[in-house]
Amino acid sequence: MIISNKQANKLSSNSYLVVGVDFWLMISVICLIAIGITMVASSSFAIAEKYNHDAFYYLKRHIIFISIGIALSSIILAMKMDWMQHLSRIFIVIAILLLILVLFPGFGVKINGARRWINLGIARFQVVEAVKLAMIVYLAGYIVRHKQGLQHKFFSVIKPLLLSVLLSFLLLLQPDFGSAVLLMIITLFMIYMAGARYRDLFILAIFSASSMAILAKAEPYRMQRLNSFLNPWATPFDDGFQLVQALIAIGSGKVSGIGIGGSVQKLFYLPEAHTDFIFSVFAEEMGFIGVICLVVIYVIFISRIFSISKEAFNNGKEFAAFSCAGIGVWLALQTFLSMGVNLGLLPTKGLTLPFISSGGSAILMNLLSLAIVMRVSYENRKHNLKAIRKHSEVLI
Repeated sequence: MIISNKQANKLSSNSYLVVGVDFWLMISVICLIAIGITMVASSSFAIAEKYNHDAFYYLKRHIIFISIGIALSSIILAMKMDWMQHLSRIFIVIAILLLILVLFPGFGVKINGARRWINLGIARFQVVEAVKLAMIVYLAGYIVRHKQGLQHKFFSVIKPLLLSVLLSFLLLLQPDFGSAVLLMIITLFMIYMAGARYRDLFILAIFSASSMAILAKAEPYRMQRLNSFLNPWATPFDDGFQLVQALIAIGSGKVSGIGIGGSVQKLFYLPEAHTDFIFSVFAEEMGFIGVICLVVIYVIFISRIFSISKEAFNNGKEFAAFSCAGIGVWLALQTFLSMGVNLGLLPTKGLTLPFISSGGSAILMNLLSLAIVMRVSYENRKHNLKAIRKHSEVLI
């Protein structure tokens, strides 16, 4: 018996295009990038005109980094996940070295009291964005190598957390408390996905949470952020200024928004309107309906990443599956944290909105992470087609 072309196509499609691209993943990410370009143009023209004498300065920069990201993504797309697994330990070593290097004057660039960027001459690169992806890829490799130990031994569970503590320590020297918290949460999630015992996870979660609470309390400016988060209206022209302006922007959007380009808060009222608080400008211009549409796009995007991860796991490609899942956790968490900060649900942290906020390093690493997901998706489809051919030969 020979299966028909119609049956073969049905078995192999799984929402892919003929060229092997996940349809809903690509549609959602194209929508996010298009929204990002539009909102960067809208939210940054006033500040760009004032400080750079070019209303489209940040827009041009954003598009240039998107182009670079797409070009570099072609390298990732050509790289087998097996190769990436072999390079995972090299990636994390490079990440640690970069975090150390950024602390030295001459290499690291200090802006607003924080030393988080490396000067590349033509542009500045925020190291932590690369560290997030390197940590995820390394953890995926570690889980594959020590899966049995992670499920039965506490020492195997604590080793990746110690690495996360080291990276968090280096981040706190910059300082970058928000990214340190994000890395810690990603680590715990990936350990959980590896099948670690709930007892071990509970101990690590208590240790991590208490450590972060102590560190937050140790620095006066972090406590000020917490106080302004709890009651921003008590100091609307001081510590609570940014959150108050963000809430005013979101409230001004009402149901349908005031229209693209119509935001008032971006006109020097809301600090970081084109980066950390771009969601507030989006809500002001697009309203509640626009916010719901944006959330739906993110849900489709993240759900497709986890679906690709699950398929890779079913195909026996554990490293690809855990890498994909880690990227999904990272992007989902950062999206939630960024929106939560803008909505006043979480204390202020310097986290961008994936694929939308202006920022060369962020959009660059977002695109490289997407390339890994697309590579996993391609390998899934290749595996499925191979299985179909083998099934066809058996049925002949």
